[in-house]
Amino acid sequence: MKKTLSFWIFLLTAFVIVGILCSTLFSAYLVTRENLVNHSLEINRVYSEKLAQVTDEVFTSMKQILEQREFDVVHDIDKPEIIDGKLERFLKSSQNFNSLAVVNREGVILSATPYVGFEGETLTSLGAVESLKQKTTLITAPYTAITNRLILMVSTPLWGSDREYLGFLAGTIYLQEENIIKTILGEHYAKDGSYVYVVDKSGTLIYHPDVNRIGEKVEDNEVIEQLMNGQSGAQFVTNSKGIDFLAGYTYIPSSQWGVVSQTPYEVAVAPVGDMVKKIFMYSIPFVLFFIMITIFLTRKLAAPLRKLALFALNYSSDSEGQVKPPIATWYFEAEQLNKTLESFAKKQEKSIHNYKMKSLTDPLTGLANRRHLEETLEKWKSEKGHFSLIVIDIDYFKKVNDEFGHQIGDEVLIFLSTKMREFIRADDVCARFGGEEFVVLLSETNAVEAMKIAERMRETISHTISPTGRSITFSLGVGTYDDNEDISSFFRRVDHALYEAKKEGRNKAVLSRP
Repeated sequence: MKKTLSFWIFLLTAFVIVGILCSTLFSAYLVTRENLVNHSLEINRVYSEKLAQVTDEVFTSMKQILEQREFDVVHDIDKPEIIDGKLERFLKSSQNFNSLAVVNREGVILSATPYVGFEGETLTSLGAVESLKQKTTLITAPYTAITNRLILMVSTPLWGSDREYLGFLAGTIYLQEENIIKTILGEHYAKDGSYVYVVDKSGTLIYHPDVNRIGEKVEDNEVIEQLMNGQSGAQFVTNSKGIDFLAGYTYIPSSQWGVVSQTPYEVAVAPVGDMVKKIFMYSIPFVLFFIMITIFLTRKLAAPLRKLALFALNYSSDSEGQVKPPIATWYFEAEQLNKTLESFAKKQEKSIHNYKMKSLTDPLTGLANRRHLEETLEKWKSEKGHFSLIVIDIDYFKKVNDEFGHQIGDEVLIFLSTKMREFIRADDVCARFGGEEFVVLLSETNAVEAMKIAERMRETISHTISPTGRSITFSLGVGTYDDNEDISSFFRRVDHALYEAKKEGRNKAVLSRP
Protein backbone atom coordinates (compact mmCIF):
# COMPACT_ATOMS: atom_id res chain seq x y z
CA MET A 1 0.00 0.00 0.00
CA LYS A 2 1.35 3.38 -1.01
CA LYS A 3 1.94 5.94 1.71
CA THR A 4 -0.38 8.93 1.93
CA LEU A 5 0.61 12.54 1.53
CA SER A 6 0.08 13.16 5.26
CA PHE A 7 2.61 10.43 6.04
CA TRP A 8 5.26 11.96 3.80
CA ILE A 9 4.60 15.48 5.10
CA PHE A 10 4.91 14.26 8.67
CA LEU A 11 8.06 12.29 7.85
CA LEU A 12 9.64 15.28 6.12
CA THR A 13 8.73 17.67 8.93
CA ALA A 14 10.00 15.27 11.58
CA PHE A 15 13.21 14.86 9.61
CA VAL A 16 13.63 18.65 9.44
CA ILE A 17 12.95 19.07 13.16
CA VAL A 18 15.41 16.36 14.11
CA GLY A 19 17.93 17.70 11.58
CA ILE A 20 17.68 21.21 13.01
CA LEU A 21 18.05 19.85 16.55
CA CYS A 22 21.12 17.83 15.58
CA SER A 23 22.72 20.73 13.68
CA THR A 24 21.99 23.05 16.61
CA LEU A 25 23.59 20.64 19.08
CA PHE A 26 26.58 20.11 16.81
CA SER A 27 27.01 23.85 16.20
CA ALA A 28 26.70 24.53 19.93
CA TYR A 29 29.31 21.85 20.59
CA LEU A 30 31.78 23.33 18.08
CA VAL A 31 31.26 26.95 19.15
CA THR A 32 31.42 26.18 22.87
CA ARG A 33 34.50 24.01 22.46
CA GLU A 34 36.23 26.75 20.49
CA ASN A 35 35.29 29.36 23.10
CA LEU A 36 36.52 27.15 25.94
CA VAL A 37 39.80 26.48 24.12
CA ASN A 38 40.35 30.17 23.39
CA HIS A 39 39.39 31.10 26.95
CA SER A 40 41.78 28.53 28.43
CA LEU A 41 44.60 29.66 26.14
CA GLU A 42 44.06 33.29 27.10
CA ILE A 43 43.81 32.50 30.83
CA ASN A 44 47.05 30.49 30.72
CA ARG A 45 48.77 33.19 28.70
CA VAL A 46 47.79 35.91 31.20
CA TYR A 47 48.66 33.64 34.14
CA SER A 48 52.09 32.80 32.72
CA GLU A 49 52.66 36.49 32.05
CA LYS A 50 51.79 37.36 35.65
CA LEU A 51 53.98 34.60 37.08
CA ALA A 52 56.82 35.64 34.78
CA GLN A 53 56.51 39.20 36.04
CA VAL A 54 56.53 38.08 39.68
CA THR A 55 59.46 35.70 39.09
CA ASP A 56 61.41 38.41 37.31
CA GLU A 57 60.75 40.85 40.14
CA VAL A 58 61.86 38.30 42.76
CA PHE A 59 65.13 37.47 41.01
CA THR A 60 65.80 41.13 40.27
CA SER A 61 65.29 41.77 43.97
CA MET A 62 67.63 38.87 44.85
CA LYS A 63 70.39 40.32 42.67
CA GLN A 64 69.88 43.77 44.16
CA ILE A 65 70.03 42.39 47.72
CA LEU A 66 73.31 40.59 46.97
CA GLU A 67 74.74 43.78 45.45
CA GLN A 68 73.72 45.72 48.56
CA ARG A 69 75.53 43.17 50.79
CA GLU A 70 78.75 43.50 48.81
CA PHE A 71 80.24 46.23 51.04
CA ASP A 72 79.57 44.28 54.27
CA VAL A 73 81.32 41.21 52.90
CA VAL A 74 84.27 43.07 51.35
CA HIS A 75 84.88 44.97 54.61
CA ASP A 76 85.43 41.74 56.57
CA ILE A 77 86.54 39.38 53.80
CA ASP A 78 89.68 38.46 55.77
CA LYS A 79 87.66 37.59 58.90
CA PRO A 80 85.81 34.32 58.19
CA GLU A 81 84.18 34.13 61.61
CA ILE A 82 82.59 37.59 61.13
CA ILE A 83 81.48 36.74 57.57
CA ASP A 84 79.91 33.52 58.86
CA GLY A 85 77.70 35.51 61.19
CA LYS A 86 76.78 38.03 58.58
CA LEU A 87 75.83 35.32 56.09
CA GLU A 88 73.73 33.53 58.71
CA ARG A 89 71.80 36.69 59.58
CA PHE A 90 71.43 37.56 55.90
CA LEU A 91 70.05 34.08 55.09
CA LYS A 92 67.46 34.28 57.88
CA SER A 93 66.27 37.73 56.82
CA SER A 94 66.19 37.05 53.09
CA GLN A 95 64.22 33.78 52.84
CA ASN A 96 64.96 33.85 49.07
CA PHE A 97 68.03 31.61 49.15
CA ASN A 98 68.65 28.09 50.42
CA SER A 99 72.31 28.86 51.13
CA LEU A 100 74.89 31.66 50.90
CA ALA A 101 78.62 31.55 50.24
CA VAL A 102 81.61 33.83 49.76
CA VAL A 103 84.20 32.63 47.24
CA ASN A 104 87.55 34.31 46.58
CA ARG A 105 89.01 35.01 43.16
CA GLU A 106 90.76 31.61 43.07
CA GLY A 107 87.41 29.88 43.53
CA VAL A 108 88.08 28.88 47.15
CA ILE A 109 85.10 28.87 49.52
CA LEU A 110 85.84 31.37 52.30
CA SER A 111 82.52 31.04 54.11
CA ALA A 112 79.20 29.24 53.62
CA THR A 113 75.92 28.98 55.46
CA PRO A 114 74.36 26.62 56.36
CA TYR A 115 77.71 25.04 57.29
CA VAL A 116 78.46 22.10 54.99
CA GLY A 117 82.14 21.53 55.77
CA PHE A 118 83.50 22.60 52.40
CA GLU A 119 85.19 25.84 53.51
CA GLY A 120 88.62 25.98 51.95
CA GLU A 121 87.57 23.78 49.05
CA THR A 122 88.17 25.05 45.51
CA LEU A 123 85.01 25.19 43.38
CA THR A 124 85.19 23.85 39.84
CA SER A 125 81.46 23.68 39.19
CA LEU A 126 79.77 25.33 36.22
CA GLY A 127 78.26 28.15 38.27
CA ALA A 128 81.51 29.04 40.05
CA VAL A 129 83.53 29.03 36.84
CA GLU A 130 80.93 31.25 35.11
CA SER A 131 80.79 33.74 38.01
CA LEU A 132 84.62 34.01 38.18
CA LYS A 133 84.80 34.51 34.45
CA GLN A 134 81.95 37.01 34.00
CA LYS A 135 82.74 39.15 37.10
CA THR A 136 79.21 40.56 37.03
CA THR A 137 75.89 39.99 38.75
CA LEU A 138 74.26 36.97 37.11
CA ILE A 139 71.98 33.97 37.41
CA THR A 140 73.68 30.75 36.38
CA ALA A 141 72.19 27.81 34.51
CA PRO A 142 71.19 24.81 36.65
CA TYR A 143 74.17 22.59 37.65
CA THR A 144 75.13 19.97 40.20
CA ALA A 145 77.00 21.60 43.09
CA ILE A 146 79.82 20.26 45.26
CA THR A 147 77.11 19.16 47.69
CA ASN A 148 75.68 16.92 44.94
CA ARG A 149 72.51 19.06 44.82
CA LEU A 150 70.97 20.46 41.62
CA ILE A 151 71.18 24.19 42.23
CA LEU A 152 70.74 27.58 40.65
CA MET A 153 73.16 30.27 41.75
CA VAL A 154 72.74 34.04 41.88
CA SER A 155 76.07 35.79 42.32
CA THR A 156 77.47 39.31 42.48
CA PRO A 157 81.19 40.23 42.21
CA LEU A 158 83.17 41.56 45.18
CA TRP A 159 85.46 44.54 44.50
CA GLY A 160 88.12 46.02 46.72
CA SER A 161 88.57 49.71 47.38
CA ASP A 162 91.06 49.95 44.51
CA ARG A 163 88.62 48.09 42.21
CA GLU A 164 90.57 44.89 42.67
CA TYR A 165 88.47 41.77 42.00
CA LEU A 166 88.24 39.76 45.22
CA GLY A 167 85.72 37.05 44.33
CA PHE A 168 81.94 36.81 44.56
CA LEU A 169 79.02 36.57 46.94
CA ALA A 170 76.61 33.81 45.95
CA GLY A 171 73.09 32.82 46.91
CA THR A 172 71.94 29.38 45.86
CA ILE A 173 68.52 27.81 45.26
CA TYR A 174 68.12 24.05 45.72
CA LEU A 175 65.94 23.27 42.71
CA GLN A 176 64.75 19.86 43.93
CA GLU A 177 63.93 21.02 47.46
CA GLU A 178 61.74 23.70 49.01
CA ASN A 179 62.75 27.00 47.42
CA ILE A 180 61.47 30.45 46.40
CA ILE A 181 60.56 29.28 42.89
CA LYS A 182 58.35 26.53 44.25
CA THR A 183 56.76 29.04 46.63
CA ILE A 184 55.82 31.29 43.71
CA LEU A 185 54.84 28.66 41.17
CA GLY A 186 54.13 25.54 43.16
CA GLU A 187 50.34 25.62 43.18
CA HIS A 188 48.32 26.44 40.07
CA TYR A 189 45.23 28.57 40.68
CA ALA A 190 43.06 25.99 38.88
CA LYS A 191 42.65 22.65 40.65
CA ASP A 192 42.02 20.73 37.45
CA GLY A 193 45.35 19.22 36.49
CA SER A 194 46.83 22.49 35.25
CA TYR A 195 50.40 23.24 36.26
CA VAL A 196 53.31 25.60 35.71
CA TYR A 197 56.90 24.90 34.76
CA VAL A 198 59.97 27.06 34.03
CA VAL A 199 62.78 26.51 31.54
CA ASP A 200 66.03 28.39 31.05
CA LYS A 201 67.46 29.64 27.75
CA SER A 202 68.81 26.18 26.89
CA GLY A 203 65.46 24.46 27.42
CA THR A 204 66.41 22.93 30.78
CA LEU A 205 63.66 22.60 33.38
CA ILE A 206 64.35 24.93 36.29
CA TYR A 207 61.04 24.18 37.94
CA HIS A 208 58.48 21.42 37.41
CA PRO A 209 55.83 19.93 39.75
CA ASP A 210 57.59 16.60 39.27
CA VAL A 211 60.92 17.24 41.06
CA ASN A 212 62.48 14.29 39.26
CA ARG A 213 62.19 16.21 36.00
CA ILE A 214 63.96 19.34 37.26
CA GLY A 215 67.24 19.65 35.41
CA GLU A 216 65.88 17.67 32.45
CA LYS A 217 66.50 19.15 29.02
CA VAL A 218 63.14 19.36 27.22
CA GLU A 219 63.16 18.64 23.50
CA ASP A 220 60.58 18.29 20.70
CA ASN A 221 58.22 20.76 22.35
CA GLU A 222 56.86 23.62 20.22
CA VAL A 223 56.29 25.88 23.23
CA ILE A 224 59.90 25.44 24.43
CA GLU A 225 61.12 26.21 20.91
CA GLN A 226 59.09 29.44 20.90
CA LEU A 227 60.51 30.46 24.30
CA MET A 228 64.08 29.72 23.20
CA ASN A 229 63.42 32.09 20.29
CA GLY A 230 62.29 34.79 22.72
CA GLN A 231 58.60 34.49 21.87
CA SER A 232 55.53 34.68 24.13
CA GLY A 233 52.00 33.54 23.36
CA ALA A 234 49.52 30.68 23.68
CA GLN A 235 48.91 27.54 21.64
CA PHE A 236 47.83 23.93 21.54
CA VAL A 237 50.72 21.57 22.26
CA THR A 238 51.34 17.86 22.77
CA ASN A 239 53.90 17.11 25.49
CA SER A 240 56.59 14.43 25.50
CA LYS A 241 54.13 11.90 26.97
CA GLY A 242 51.65 12.41 24.14
CA ILE A 243 49.15 14.39 26.26
CA ASP A 244 47.43 17.40 24.67
CA PHE A 245 47.62 20.71 26.53
CA LEU A 246 46.49 24.30 26.06
CA ALA A 247 49.55 26.31 27.02
CA GLY A 248 50.24 29.97 27.69
CA TYR A 249 53.91 30.94 27.81
CA THR A 250 55.91 34.09 28.57
CA TYR A 251 59.56 34.85 27.87
CA ILE A 252 61.52 36.77 30.56
CA PRO A 253 64.14 38.88 28.76
CA SER A 254 66.18 39.75 31.88
CA SER A 255 66.89 36.10 32.83
CA GLN A 256 66.13 34.53 29.42
CA TRP A 257 63.78 32.10 31.15
CA GLY A 258 60.37 30.99 30.03
CA VAL A 259 57.31 30.43 32.22
CA VAL A 260 54.66 28.02 30.92
CA SER A 261 51.16 27.59 32.33
CA GLN A 262 49.19 24.77 30.76
CA THR A 263 45.86 22.98 31.12
CA PRO A 264 45.03 19.49 29.81
CA TYR A 265 42.95 19.80 26.65
CA GLU A 266 40.45 17.20 27.83
CA VAL A 267 39.94 19.12 31.08
CA ALA A 268 39.44 22.42 29.24
CA VAL A 269 36.76 21.06 26.91
CA ALA A 270 35.09 18.73 29.44
CA PRO A 271 32.18 21.17 30.12
CA VAL A 272 31.13 20.92 26.45
CA GLY A 273 29.48 17.53 26.91
CA ASP A 274 27.42 18.69 29.90
CA MET A 275 26.32 21.80 28.05
CA VAL A 276 25.19 19.82 24.99
CA LYS A 277 23.25 17.44 27.25
CA LYS A 278 21.49 20.37 28.89
CA ILE A 279 20.57 21.89 25.52
CA PHE A 280 19.23 18.52 24.41
CA MET A 281 17.12 18.09 27.56
CA TYR A 282 15.75 21.64 27.28
CA SER A 283 14.94 21.06 23.58
CA ILE A 284 13.02 17.79 23.98
CA PRO A 285 9.72 19.37 25.20
CA PHE A 286 9.75 21.79 22.26
CA VAL A 287 10.50 18.99 19.80
CA LEU A 288 7.57 16.93 21.11
CA PHE A 289 5.31 19.97 20.98
CA PHE A 290 6.23 20.70 17.36
CA ILE A 291 5.74 17.05 16.40
CA MET A 292 2.20 17.16 17.81
CA ILE A 293 1.51 20.39 15.90
CA THR A 294 2.93 18.72 12.78
CA ILE A 295 0.56 15.77 13.09
CA PHE A 296 -2.44 18.09 13.45
CA LEU A 297 -1.50 20.38 10.57
CA THR A 298 -0.55 17.46 8.33
CA ARG A 299 -3.98 15.92 8.64
CA LYS A 300 -5.61 19.32 8.21
CA LEU A 301 -3.68 20.16 5.06
CA ALA A 302 -3.82 16.72 3.44
CA ALA A 303 -7.55 16.12 4.06
CA PRO A 304 -8.80 18.11 0.99
CA LEU A 305 -6.35 16.37 -1.33
CA ARG A 306 -7.36 13.00 0.08
CA LYS A 307 -11.04 13.81 -0.64
CA LEU A 308 -10.15 14.84 -4.17
CA ALA A 309 -8.04 11.71 -4.72
CA LEU A 310 -10.83 9.41 -3.47
CA PHE A 311 -13.34 11.21 -5.69
CA ALA A 312 -11.06 10.78 -8.73
CA LEU A 313 -10.61 7.11 -7.92
CA ASN A 314 -14.34 6.45 -7.57
CA TYR A 315 -15.16 8.60 -10.60
CA SER A 316 -12.85 6.60 -12.82
CA SER A 317 -14.65 3.40 -11.98
CA ASP A 318 -18.23 4.64 -11.65
CA SER A 319 -18.81 8.31 -12.40
CA GLU A 320 -22.57 8.25 -12.29
CA GLY A 321 -24.01 10.11 -9.34
CA GLN A 322 -20.61 11.27 -8.13
CA VAL A 323 -20.41 14.83 -6.80
CA LYS A 324 -17.13 16.62 -6.37
CA PRO A 325 -16.58 17.24 -2.65
CA PRO A 326 -16.21 20.86 -1.50
CA ILE A 327 -12.63 21.93 -1.03
CA ALA A 328 -11.66 24.88 1.19
CA THR A 329 -10.34 27.97 -0.56
CA TRP A 330 -7.03 27.75 1.33
CA TYR A 331 -6.40 24.33 -0.17
CA PHE A 332 -2.78 24.64 -1.21
CA GLU A 333 -2.54 21.62 -3.52
CA ALA A 334 -5.54 22.77 -5.58
CA GLU A 335 -3.99 26.22 -5.85
CA GLN A 336 -0.77 24.65 -7.09
CA LEU A 337 -2.66 22.63 -9.70
CA ASN A 338 -4.31 25.83 -10.88
CA LYS A 339 -0.90 27.50 -11.08
CA THR A 340 0.38 24.56 -13.08
CA LEU A 341 -2.44 24.99 -15.59
CA GLU A 342 -1.71 28.70 -15.79
CA SER A 343 1.94 27.95 -16.36
CA PHE A 344 1.01 25.50 -19.13
CA ALA A 345 -1.22 28.12 -20.75
CA LYS A 346 1.60 30.66 -20.63
CA LYS A 347 3.96 28.19 -22.23
CA GLN A 348 1.42 27.53 -24.95
CA GLU A 349 0.97 31.26 -25.45
CA LYS A 350 4.72 31.68 -25.63
CA SER A 351 4.96 28.91 -28.20
CA ILE A 352 2.25 30.56 -30.28
CA HIS A 353 4.11 33.85 -29.98
CA ASN A 354 7.30 32.17 -31.17
CA TYR A 355 5.45 30.64 -34.12
CA LYS A 356 3.96 34.01 -34.88
CA MET A 357 7.38 35.67 -34.72
CA LYS A 358 8.72 33.06 -37.11
CA SER A 359 5.81 33.77 -39.45
CA LEU A 360 6.74 37.49 -39.37
CA THR A 361 10.49 37.01 -39.86
CA ASP A 362 12.48 36.39 -43.02
CA PRO A 363 14.34 33.09 -42.45
CA LEU A 364 17.42 34.05 -44.46
CA THR A 365 18.22 37.54 -43.16
CA GLY A 366 16.39 37.57 -39.83
CA LEU A 367 14.66 40.82 -40.86
CA ALA A 368 10.93 41.40 -40.74
CA ASN A 369 9.12 39.81 -43.69
CA ARG A 370 6.46 41.28 -46.00
CA ARG A 371 3.60 40.30 -43.73
CA HIS A 372 5.24 42.00 -40.73
CA LEU A 373 5.89 45.07 -42.86
CA GLU A 374 2.27 45.36 -43.95
CA GLU A 375 1.00 44.98 -40.37
CA THR A 376 3.44 47.63 -39.16
CA LEU A 377 2.39 50.05 -41.88
CA GLU A 378 -1.29 49.72 -40.92
CA LYS A 379 -0.43 50.11 -37.24
CA TRP A 380 1.74 53.19 -37.77
CA LYS A 381 -0.93 54.71 -39.98
CA SER A 382 -3.44 54.57 -37.11
CA GLU A 383 -1.02 55.38 -34.26
CA LYS A 384 1.92 57.45 -35.45
CA GLY A 385 0.70 59.12 -38.61
CA HIS A 386 4.17 60.55 -39.26
CA PHE A 387 6.82 58.24 -40.69
CA SER A 388 9.01 57.69 -43.75
CA LEU A 389 9.73 54.74 -46.02
CA ILE A 390 12.89 53.68 -47.87
CA VAL A 391 12.59 51.03 -50.57
CA ILE A 392 15.93 49.43 -51.55
CA ASP A 393 16.80 47.23 -54.50
CA ILE A 394 20.28 45.78 -55.18
CA ASP A 395 21.67 46.82 -58.54
CA TYR A 396 22.37 44.00 -61.00
CA PHE A 397 21.74 41.31 -58.41
CA LYS A 398 21.05 38.73 -61.13
CA LYS A 399 24.64 39.13 -62.29
CA VAL A 400 25.83 38.33 -58.76
CA ASN A 401 23.91 35.05 -58.77
CA ASP A 402 25.03 34.23 -62.32
CA GLU A 403 28.70 35.02 -61.65
CA PHE A 404 29.17 33.81 -58.06
CA GLY A 405 26.29 31.44 -57.49
CA HIS A 406 23.21 31.58 -55.34
CA GLN A 407 25.11 30.86 -52.12
CA ILE A 408 27.19 34.02 -52.52
CA GLY A 409 24.00 35.77 -53.54
CA ASP A 410 22.43 34.77 -50.23
CA GLU A 411 25.53 35.97 -48.39
CA VAL A 412 25.20 39.33 -50.15
CA LEU A 413 21.59 39.59 -48.96
CA ILE A 414 22.67 38.78 -45.40
CA PHE A 415 25.54 41.27 -45.70
CA LEU A 416 23.20 44.02 -46.83
CA SER A 417 20.65 43.28 -44.07
CA THR A 418 23.41 43.42 -41.46
CA LYS A 419 24.74 46.74 -42.71
CA MET A 420 21.24 48.21 -42.92
CA ARG A 421 20.66 47.52 -39.21
CA GLU A 422 23.52 49.88 -38.40
CA PHE A 423 21.52 52.83 -39.69
CA ILE A 424 18.17 52.25 -37.98
CA ARG A 425 16.98 53.11 -34.49
CA ALA A 426 15.17 51.02 -31.91
CA ASP A 427 11.72 52.12 -33.10
CA ASP A 428 12.51 51.65 -36.81
CA VAL A 429 11.71 48.50 -38.80
CA CYS A 430 13.95 46.89 -41.39
CA ALA A 431 12.29 44.28 -43.63
CA ARG A 432 12.98 42.08 -46.63
CA PHE A 433 10.16 42.72 -49.09
CA GLY A 434 11.10 39.96 -51.49
CA GLY A 435 14.08 38.76 -53.53
CA GLU A 436 16.74 41.49 -53.44
CA GLU A 437 14.28 44.21 -52.42
CA PHE A 438 14.36 45.63 -48.87
CA VAL A 439 12.26 48.20 -47.02
CA VAL A 440 13.12 50.47 -44.07
CA LEU A 441 10.38 52.11 -41.99
CA LEU A 442 11.61 55.21 -40.14
CA SER A 443 9.50 56.28 -37.16
CA GLU A 444 8.84 59.98 -36.58
CA THR A 445 11.07 60.97 -39.53
CA ASN A 446 10.41 63.63 -42.18
CA ALA A 447 11.52 63.57 -45.83
CA VAL A 448 14.76 65.51 -45.31
CA GLU A 449 15.87 63.23 -42.46
CA ALA A 450 14.89 60.13 -44.41
CA MET A 451 16.94 61.25 -47.45
CA LYS A 452 19.98 61.85 -45.20
CA ILE A 453 19.69 58.34 -43.75
CA ALA A 454 19.24 56.84 -47.21
CA GLU A 455 22.27 58.68 -48.62
CA ARG A 456 24.47 57.69 -45.64
CA MET A 457 23.38 54.11 -46.06
CA ARG A 458 24.01 54.10 -49.81
CA GLU A 459 27.35 55.88 -49.52
CA THR A 460 28.68 53.66 -46.73
CA ILE A 461 27.62 50.30 -48.14
CA SER A 462 28.72 51.12 -51.69
CA HIS A 463 32.25 51.67 -50.33
CA THR A 464 32.30 48.44 -48.29
CA ILE A 465 33.60 45.13 -49.65
CA SER A 466 30.80 42.57 -49.90
CA PRO A 467 31.03 38.73 -49.91
CA THR A 468 31.67 38.93 -53.67
CA GLY A 469 35.07 40.48 -52.97
CA ARG A 470 33.97 43.86 -54.24
CA SER A 471 31.43 46.48 -53.30
CA ILE A 472 27.79 46.39 -54.34
CA THR A 473 25.45 49.28 -55.09
CA PHE A 474 21.72 49.66 -54.74
CA SER A 475 19.00 52.10 -55.67
CA LEU A 476 16.64 53.70 -53.16
CA GLY A 477 13.20 55.21 -53.23
CA VAL A 478 12.40 57.53 -50.31
CA GLY A 479 9.06 58.95 -49.23
CA THR A 480 7.21 60.40 -46.25
CA TYR A 481 3.67 59.35 -45.47
CA ASP A 482 0.86 61.84 -46.03
CA ASP A 483 -1.93 61.63 -43.43
CA ASN A 484 -4.64 61.45 -46.09
CA GLU A 485 -2.83 58.88 -48.20
CA ASP A 486 -3.77 55.23 -48.63
CA ILE A 487 -0.99 52.82 -47.61
CA SER A 488 -1.04 51.03 -50.96
CA SER A 489 -0.82 54.33 -52.82
CA PHE A 490 1.99 55.47 -50.50
CA PHE A 491 3.96 52.32 -51.12
CA ARG A 492 3.44 52.50 -54.90
CA ARG A 493 4.57 56.13 -54.85
CA VAL A 494 7.84 55.30 -53.07
CA ASP A 495 8.32 52.23 -55.25
CA HIS A 496 7.94 54.46 -58.32
CA ALA A 497 10.74 56.67 -56.92
CA LEU A 498 12.92 53.54 -56.70
CA TYR A 499 12.36 52.86 -60.41
CA GLU A 500 13.19 56.48 -61.17
CA ALA A 501 16.52 55.94 -59.38
CA LYS A 502 17.22 52.92 -61.53
CA LYS A 503 16.32 54.81 -64.70
CA GLU A 504 18.68 57.59 -63.70
CA GLY A 505 21.64 55.21 -63.55
CA ARG A 506 21.22 53.23 -60.31
CA ASN A 507 23.27 53.68 -57.08
CA LYS A 508 21.06 56.62 -56.29
CA ALA A 509 18.31 57.70 -53.87
CA VAL A 510 15.23 59.49 -55.24
CA LEU A 511 12.71 61.28 -53.02
CA SER A 512 9.05 60.73 -53.77
CA ARG A 513 6.76 63.68 -53.08
CA PRO A 514 2.99 63.46 -52.59
